Amino acid sequence: MRALATSLVLFGLATPVLAQDQGSFAVDAMTTPGRHFGAGYYVTDRFSLRPSLGLGYSDQFGATFNLGADLRFELLPGSRLSPYLAGGINYMRSPYLVADNGSTFSPGVSGPTSVPTASSNVTRYGAGVGLRTRLKYGISLIGEGRVMNSAIRDGYSSAFYGQQVVESGAHFEAAIGLSYVFN
Repeated sequence: MRALATSLVLFGLATPVLAQDQGSFAVDAMTTPGRHFGAGYYVTDRFSLRPSLGLGYSDQFGATFNLGADLRFELLPGSRLSPYLAGGINYMRSPYLVADNGSTFSPGVSGPTSVPTASSNVTRYGAGVGLRTRLKYGISLIGEGRVMNSAIRDGYSSAFYGQQVVESGAHFEAAIGLSYVFN
């Protein structure tokens, strides 16, 4: 599998670069918490606005959605490898999301337990850096890291089975994705 991924990246690096221009549109698919699809609009060759929407449904918990917007500033817009700065905000509504109201350690339970609050909404914001690698035909592979204002983690004890816990405080979050630019 690694050989295939390496081959695809090297093949993509050998093809001509397709630069985005002011007024171009992009479509993104990312693997952040609350996975989402987004659109991008290049206000300038370097600066883009990227709204996003994610939807989901589970028989056990019901419908979930997230809505967000990112701002991205590309440092080398005409290059095959383009580092960028990003900042964004995201609102997530999910019936299986609980807020952490302080952590304690309980005997016999692996990991911390928390007292959940009733809210199933969370607004998250953060900023970071990323790298976009143009592959071919307007397709790019994206990797980024951000410092966010809260963390979304799987529940540790049987009291939180199937739920995700929102923990306050700055933390690092990584994501990968694909993007397609319409020229």
